[in-house]
Amino acid sequence: MSLKVEAQPARSAEPDTSPVDSTVETPPAPVALVTGAGSIIGRAVVARLLANGYAVAGVDVQETEPLSEKHLVLVGDVGVEADSNHAVTQALDTFGRLDSAVLHADIGASRSLRVPGSVAEGERLLARNLNSIALGIQSAVNGLSLDGHRSIVATASVAGLLADPGNWAYHASKIAMIDLVRSSALTYAARGIRVNNVASGLVRADAGDPNPADQSFGRDFSRRIPLCRLAEPAEIAEVIAFLLSPAASYVTGITVAADGGLTASAGLVF
Repeated sequence: MSLKVEAQPARSAEPDTSPVDSTVETPPAPVALVTGAGSIIGRAVVARLLANGYAVAGVDVQETEPLSEKHLVLVGDVGVEADSNHAVTQALDTFGRLDSAVLHADIGASRSLRVPGSVAEGERLLARNLNSIALGIQSAVNGLSLDGHRSIVATASVAGLLADPGNWAYHASKIAMIDLVRSSALTYAARGIRVNNVASGLVRADAGDPNPADQSFGRDFSRRIPLCRLAEPAEIAEVIAFLLSPAASYVTGITVAADGGLTASAGLVF
């Protein structure tokens, strides 16, 4: 087969001095909604997205200090449908658009089934953790701008990939969350909306944590981690920011374990 190549016009050596079209609009800054924004990871995610040029609406059950003028602080319980919808509405009213959402709000630590009352306690935890993600996805999908990144990231924790004794309801909620995200990714893929999970390992608390028990637990637990340390909140935030971004435009329905190799290990660390 022969290909016919058209002759290319000679290039002028003169520089192009034609005026730039000043009517071309700068693309709007992307906007993200972050739930659980007052937590250690939530604050790190807000900070990372602001640094990446986002405007951020952060919602938590308690009011927190804004990190910049582009950080809208909202108070609400996103496990309640009205509050979840209101957070999206406030983001749209304030910034005029919504491109993505990070769903981090949850509660943890359930007691062993051997403890009286643990089943009722577990039912509340399961409902709360799943509702906060399901309602967050539902509300965000209804508000996402048609010309944006259209990406949602939930945080499932390695508790959805591994188990600990006694903490049955929390683990069950995180396992369910992983399939909730998979199903949602399939449901909304045709609309160009990506839905993914980040399963974070144990995250280092504030450096100034004075609690000796917390410090001792962190040192002991880090021996199980191939990288031999707990995660910095900013490291989890970086993974979440990547999944939100256009750089991950062909990634949906997955759970990324940001855990220092914990879930890759059979228990022996050399």
